[in-house]
Amino acid sequence: MTGFWIGITVTVLIVIGASVLIGKVLSKPTRQPMNRDQQMTALKASGALKHRKSNRP
Repeated sequence: MTGFWIGITVTVLIVIGASVLIGKVLSKPTRQPMNRDQQMTALKASGALKHRKSNRP
C-alpha cells in the first residue's frame, strides 16, 4: 500500500514539474524589445503619427 502512495506522489511531482517547465518556456519573450528609434520608425511607417506637426513635409 505504501508503494502506491509513493507512486502517486512521484507522478504528481512529475506533472507539476512539467507544468512549471512548460509555463516558463511559453512565457519567455520571443524577440528583443525595440529601442526608442525602432519604435518611432515603426510608428511613422504605420501612419500612427500623421497628425503630429513634426511629421508633416
